[in-house]
Amino acid sequence: MKSARVVLKGGIPFSPEFDDIYFNADDPIGQSEYVFNSVFDEIWNKKSEFNVLEAGFGTGLNFLCAFKRFKNSDKFLNFVSIEKTPIAKEDLAKIYANFSELADISGELLDAYPPLIRGFHRLNLAPNITLTLCFGDVAEVLDELSFKADTVFMDGFAPAKNEAMWSERVCGKIANLCALGASVCTYSASGTLKRALQNSGFEVNLLKGYGKKREMLRAKFVGERQADGEIWFSRFDPAATISPRTALVIGGGVAGCVCAFKLRERGLDVTIAEKRGDIALNGSGNHCGILMPLITKPSVNLGRMHMNAFLQAARFYERNLGAEEIEFCGATDYAYEQKALERFYEWREFDADNGVFELKFDNEPYASAFIFKGAKARPRKMCKVASAGIKTLLNCEFTGFETLEGGAVRAHFKDGRSIEVDVLVLAIGSESMDLFADYDIRLSSVRGQVTHIAPAVWTPAPFSAKGYVCPPVDGVQVIGATYDRNLFLDEPRPSDDEKNLTDVAEFLDGKFAKSEWLNLSGEQDLNLTTCSDGAAENADRSEAINLSKSVDLRTETTGDLLQTQDASNLTASENLSNDTIKTPQNVRIIGSKVGYRSYSGDRFPLIGRLYDEDFYKDTYKSLLWTKSKSNPHPKYVPNVYVSTAHGSRGLCTAVLGAEPYATSFLTVPFV
Repeated sequence: MKSARVVLKGGIPFSPEFDDIYFNADDPIGQSEYVFNSVFDEIWNKKSEFNVLEAGFGTGLNFLCAFKRFKNSDKFLNFVSIEKTPIAKEDLAKIYANFSELADISGELLDAYPPLIRGFHRLNLAPNITLTLCFGDVAEVLDELSFKADTVFMDGFAPAKNEAMWSERVCGKIANLCALGASVCTYSASGTLKRALQNSGFEVNLLKGYGKKREMLRAKFVGERQADGEIWFSRFDPAATISPRTALVIGGGVAGCVCAFKLRERGLDVTIAEKRGDIALNGSGNHCGILMPLITKPSVNLGRMHMNAFLQAARFYERNLGAEEIEFCGATDYAYEQKALERFYEWREFDADNGVFELKFDNEPYASAFIFKGAKARPRKMCKVASAGIKTLLNCEFTGFETLEGGAVRAHFKDGRSIEVDVLVLAIGSESMDLFADYDIRLSSVRGQVTHIAPAVWTPAPFSAKGYVCPPVDGVQVIGATYDRNLFLDEPRPSDDEKNLTDVAEFLDGKFAKSEWLNLSGEQDLNLTTCSDGAAENADRSEAINLSKSVDLRTETTGDLLQTQDASNLTASENLSNDTIKTPQNVRIIGSKVGYRSYSGDRFPLIGRLYDEDFYKDTYKSLLWTKSKSNPHPKYVPNVYVSTAHGSRGLCTAVLGAEPYATSFLTVPFV
């Protein structure tokens, strides 16, 4: 998106677009403390957690002053700031150079500062400090937020030069996000603003202004929150918050482990329950995977969600994992078909310098997008690190739950045991289809098979085209993956291995194939025990497959993590395809792995509080005729949350999926 044009005049940032300065020229920190951050003094001893909504992030000075105040305290700061025209990172660095007293914390903010992509960017800057940057029009962003603010900072350019920012429409939307008694702080004393606040349910007072400014407004919310226009889409009412102490996460994949990690960060006693003999044995058990977003056309909401989820995931993994678990070497997305190329063309016109990826139209064999923060990931290792120190129950198959009086939840398991907790999170991936069979949720399970080959493709970073290829790890190169909706077959199929190789055939020839990696004699020494965490031990049980033939070869030999193929058990079957392909004659397949993914009907992940199915069906069944009338607020199952349908990009969306559970019942802004 467009960055702000900033001119420094004597060290003071000035906006030519609005013909106004960003902050007081004499004492900007003093102004921020007096006008805005002094409000914390009034309520410091009354609360342990503070929710701040800011309209106008600007240079971030108000946040930095709040950051400094909270950093070494036992209080929690949740700061949500909206900015339509954000300042570029390099310009912020020049501005911060004039504030030596904020050097440490401004450096932390710059390190985490996101690319200027429209949407929400959650930055966890300290264990007790979260900044959510919302890039977009203030009125549009306010409609997307759902929380109760204790304090509102209104700090846009002067009302006379930025009328939309201070309008009654915006004030009304702010009122809908305010807790009763919330304060609005602003340097402005505009009569127009005063009337807009009063008409939106605020009690307004004039206070002495800072420095040369004679007056400023301070308001308190004393009205009622207005009902949402489409109330059936409303998120749960934050008034129903609890103070949980215990949480149970069902599912030991990436989604479940990340959620458990975040809940423990918030001080909860967390338990993971996994039906298998270890965590990360389904889709999250792949030997290697790719962290990269789904690139759609810029205006497509699914792609916008993926872009923001990807950036949030990259920040989380960088902060909490090491090189053994994830390596940020970048990743390449090839436009192997016309519609993918059209997406790239639209991005070139819309925002070629977006800071997330670089478009290259002269690449071979296709135009490409190089994703700067793309990564080669080890999903199972990631789960192990994220769940370290968290109580984990294995061979513990979840069968259902019941809600108890007082808000607790009791989970039931196949072996007869039950566990009672304050919060239950269901992160069971492909098994969600059975759990929610009675819900009108279009969930499906999609079988995926990846193929392990002896290193054959020279690539320092993972890439994706029709199929994907990861760089070799411990002597194994992963290629994938197949998609078979509602097929349940745990054994790997050689026909699927062939399809995987066919899908990346153009990369198995020419300059992409590194000749010294191709062991045409079949004598390469591979340590499969290392690459598969001990699941496969026989390196000689490998096969040289001739890719000029299309055959379906079947095997009965499987393993939990890496399933190897024994040539003595292979028999020819029907052709997978009538096409023949031109690839190197010998690529050694050394194993395969089958996993299952969960998908929703619209490909968005399903995250958040579990809705009350019976209530929705009964209450909203006549919306076609009653949508313009008053309808009751939606009802949710108390203290039960869901994180599922992450599809094949769970590495990207799992962190976003963990936010509602780690925050919503703790009054943190849910965005």
